[in-house]
Amino acid sequence: MICSLNEIEALARKAARGGGMSWGLAEETGKAVRWLSANGFPGPQLLAELLCQNDGKPYCDLAPQQSEGIWHARSGPLCPIVAGTLICDRAEDLETEAALRLGEVAVPLLLLPFASEAARTVGSTVTLEWRGMCFGLDGGAPKVRGEEAALGVARVSSVALSLAGAQALGQVWTGAGRHVTRDTLQVLESFAQRTYAPATEESRAGAGAGQDND
Repeated sequence: MICSLNEIEALARKAARGGGMSWGLAEETGKAVRWLSANGFPGPQLLAELLCQNDGKPYCDLAPQQSEGIWHARSGPLCPIVAGTLICDRAEDLETEAALRLGEVAVPLLLLPFASEAARTVGSTVTLEWRGMCFGLDGGAPKVRGEEAALGVARVSSVALSLAGAQALGQVWTGAGRHVTRDTLQVLESFAQRTYAPATEESRAGAGAGQDND
C-alpha cells in the first residue's frame, strides 16, 4: 500500500520506541525513515529489519566506541540510528580527518539521512561507502553508484564517510519509497503496540464512567 510521509514517520517513531529506543532516538528514527521514503528508498522495510535484529538488546551495547580510529559497538553490529546521530554531532571532523570509519553496521542504508545532514553541516559533498555501494551526498537528493544487491543488505563489515569534493557520483535514486508491504506494516505495528499500556480492571471500569443507562 502507498502511505503518506506523515504516516510513515509517525509509525516509524512509535515502532522505534516500542523496540526499546529512547524518545529522542525514536524521533530521529521517524525523521530518518521519512527522509529515506521521500528519496525513494524502502525506509519502513529497513526499520523493520533493524528492529528485528536489535530486539531485546540494550542500546548502550549498540552505541559507537572508538578503537584505533574505527567505531565499534560493545556487542554485535552498530545501530545505524545511534551511529547516525553521532555522525551528525561529529560532522565537522570530516574537514580535518581523512574519513569517519565504522566497523560492522546493521542495515547501513539507515545511515544515509544522517550522512546527508552531515554534508549539509559542512557545506560539502561527502561519500558514504560500503562494499559494493557508494553514495554522493550534498544535502539534497543522494547520488547512487554500485550493485543493487548491496543496497539493502542487513549488515556490512565496514562503512566509511568522507569528503568528496564536487565530483558527481552516480545517479539519483528513483524507487517507490512510500510503498509499504503488508508484512512490513505488521512488523512495525507489532513493535508500536508495545508502547500502549495494558488494560487494567480500573481502566476497563473507567471506560464506561459517566454514561447514563436509564
